[in-house]
Amino acid sequence: MGPTTSGSTHDYQLLKNESDVNLGLLDLFELLADLGYLGLVSDYDLPAASLPHRKPRRRKKCTGAVLSDAQRAANCAHARRRDKVEHAISGAKRLGCVAQTYRNKSTSFNDRIMAIACGIWNWHLTQKRANLN
Repeated sequence: MGPTTSGSTHDYQLLKNESDVNLGLLDLFELLADLGYLGLVSDYDLPAASLPHRKPRRRKKCTGAVLSDAQRAANCAHARRRDKVEHAISGAKRLGCVAQTYRNKSTSFNDRIMAIACGIWNWHLTQKRANLN
């Protein structure tokens, strides 16, 4: 989890500012990014599987610009894996102070409130698993 910044800053720009060069840290994890991170593969020498396939542009010569069946299947598999991450983010935002406008001036409290929200969501998931067993 990186430092808290304003919402107008793009996530890929934050990633580039935090890690100028791939020092091997990104190789330790399986990255699942969306199409907002198109430069990720070329800038950090990562496998192309970390991004979904782009739909080809329509041109005058090639009017049927569609993805192949294999590319569509790969995009669906990629979306299924990313879906768990998106659900975790939305679960942390159930704590209202994370999703709403934050007006506190303390910089140390910014990250602390997000860590608390993630901890509450993790506790909720453990309680849910305990009740199922």
